[in-house]
Amino acid sequence: MKHSQIPVSIFDHLRQPALVLDCEGRVVVWNDSMERYTGISADDIIGKGGHIHGKALFGETCPTLANYILTHSDAGSDRYRVLPHEGEELLAGSHIPPASDREVVCMAAPLYDTAGRQIGAVETIRDTPEERTVEEARAAPEEQVQILASSLPDMIFTLNQDGIFTQFYWTGARSLGVDPEEIVGKTPHALFPAEEADFLVGAAHRVIEAGEVVSETRSFVWRSDQRSFQVTIHPLHNPAGKIVAATGVSRDITRDLLCEQTSQLSSLYLDLLGTDIYNTSMVAATIIEMLRERLSGEEAELAQRVKNTVEQGINVIKNVELLNTLNKHRVRLEPVDLDGIVRGQIQRYAGIDIRYEPESHMVWANPLLEHIVSNLISNSIKFGGMKVRIEIAVMETGDIVTLSVADTGIGIPDHLKPNIFDRFSREGSKTASGSRGLGLHIVKTLVNQYGGRVWAADRVPGKPEEGATIKVILQKC
Repeated sequence: MKHSQIPVSIFDHLRQPALVLDCEGRVVVWNDSMERYTGISADDIIGKGGHIHGKALFGETCPTLANYILTHSDAGSDRYRVLPHEGEELLAGSHIPPASDREVVCMAAPLYDTAGRQIGAVETIRDTPEERTVEEARAAPEEQVQILASSLPDMIFTLNQDGIFTQFYWTGARSLGVDPEEIVGKTPHALFPAEEADFLVGAAHRVIEAGEVVSETRSFVWRSDQRSFQVTIHPLHNPAGKIVAATGVSRDITRDLLCEQTSQLSSLYLDLLGTDIYNTSMVAATIIEMLRERLSGEEAELAQRVKNTVEQGINVIKNVELLNTLNKHRVRLEPVDLDGIVRGQIQRYAGIDIRYEPESHMVWANPLLEHIVSNLISNSIKFGGMKVRIEIAVMETGDIVTLSVADTGIGIPDHLKPNIFDRFSREGSKTASGSRGLGLHIVKTLVNQYGGRVWAADRVPGKPEEGATIKVILQKC
């Protein structure tokens, strides 16, 4: 047989020790890794048969897995423990004293030429992970616990059957004058008030005896402060499955509860304040409308301006409530008639020069779409005055509908356009001073939830001083 039939260079690059036998059992490949593994050079073994490679591996002349591949026989010997495998290859664990004196995994498989004829067998060797001692096996989880405990703000502990801490980790302990190492070996009474310590000891007994999980929120005075902890305790089993201890996590939630209470009070205050201001403003707007109807000329116009100003305040209240709702809930989309929304909002702004050519367009939105149109009109009035001219246009292109609201107000400088939709964005110059408030921020928030896009442009391209245009893209349905 010609050695060139075996792709020698492929095996030379393997990191695992590898050998190749031809069909007569002669060694034709003994790679560098095998030389280092056995201490026998390729020159001393290449071309030789008679199971000489077995002597290099086992210290005695004997067949290896590659030979069993060539003879199609079972690797049934005291040198191998055959492992589960599929296909023609052989996979076995082996103890090889002379070479390494440790467990290795050997794999052998047949080699074929391009015509499908078997031309030999390859065998590779790799080490199995060394068995750890009992101490090492225990040390690794212990180290893992320490690493995790030092990275978490929670109190992590283990209590034995006598209610004594066998483990105690808490990164925030030292800030309270507590040394975690001194707590180990003591009961919770060395750390907490009597009632709280009794709870932990009792909970540990319940967990160990009944195998249940205890989870409670505990609030108590500790070190002169009212503190709250979320405590969860689980049973801890030994290798035999017996419950031998209770392990728990205690999270300080004092600040979270305080923030939640503050948020609830703030929401209640805003709700009450918003309701009172809203009701008062609505009464004022109704009275002013009744007064306007009895007036004429300049006096009627002034009354209309007052009404519009009051309605701007009402809009602010609605925006605050709406933003709170949007932060808590995700909107559901449904078909909405954009034309009906626009015409309804124009009617609210009597006395303002708003130009619009009605044309029906259905878009994916929800009833909150009216807040987009309302805020865009309100924004134009706020920065253009009562004499502003507003032009609303709707254009359908493919699967999208573009809503444009242009005005003859003071416009928006180019460097400010990207940020006007940010919450409480402020303009930089005196001519465009003041906060855009929540209005445009709510517009952007709603448009994003509708799967659309919004941006600011010039009413007359290249001339920001001649007014602004806000463009909104919505999905057609």
